[in-house]
Amino acid sequence: MSKPRLKPDGWSRFYIPEVHDVHPRMEASLEELLALLPPAARDRAALLVVPNWQGREPLERDGALVARLQAHRGEKVLHGWTHSLGPEFWNWLVYGHDNRSEFARLGRDEALDRLRKGRAMLVETLGAAPRWFCAPRWQQAPTVAAALGRVGIAHHQTARGLMHDGGFVPCPALNFDEGERRLKAALAGLARRPATARLLRTQTPFRLTLHPADAIRPAIRIEIEAFVRTLEADGWRPVSLDEAAARWQGTCASAAAGEAEPP
Repeated sequence: MSKPRLKPDGWSRFYIPEVHDVHPRMEASLEELLALLPPAARDRAALLVVPNWQGREPLERDGALVARLQAHRGEKVLHGWTHSLGPEFWNWLVYGHDNRSEFARLGRDEALDRLRKGRAMLVETLGAAPRWFCAPRWQQAPTVAAALGRVGIAHHQTARGLMHDGGFVPCPALNFDEGERRLKAALAGLARRPATARLLRTQTPFRLTLHPADAIRPAIRIEIEAFVRTLEADGWRPVSLDEAAARWQGTCASAAAGEAEPP
């Protein structure tokens, strides 16, 4: 069987590699996660950094990880402040840990405070202000978008795509981490198989999102490795966040020009 051809608009068969929840004491697992990606994807990978993991592990205390992040050529994305809203029974029951949806229900002032502290720590440790934000678990209260503008962050991620300079770029996240409960992970795995097959069949651009636990769960690691081999064999290419946004803008511009041509 011949491989499917690229769609004429160019919006197909590429993905954005991402490593989420980068925080102190995970330099080794960061390397393991990057090693799951093809060599061409590693420098393009967006690293989603949590400046003060769980409110008790500030990035500034881990010099080795800071140096590794500074050396990384890809985007460093602000990924919340602590990645936590504290203990909660339902999250413990379903996921086996605290409520990790840090920005899901914050008011304006609290959202702004956390964004300012997170931005300041990334500037202090990495030497540059973050250009992108991703709310933990992609759950973002309505107050957050305006707060992002006030701290100078123009772009952010959602579960379905990217918000780039106020415009939406369709590029869904493919996630493998569903917490520590086996039942939840098993159910998510069953749902992920048809979703993954659909992405491959339709050649839909997506974000390949990796989390620290993916490197230490054998079944998930095997699944990711097999999926990456399929991407490589079928000619999928890794791109950065900005490259994806530029492709979408180019696609929209070409479509608009085509519609403007006389019949």
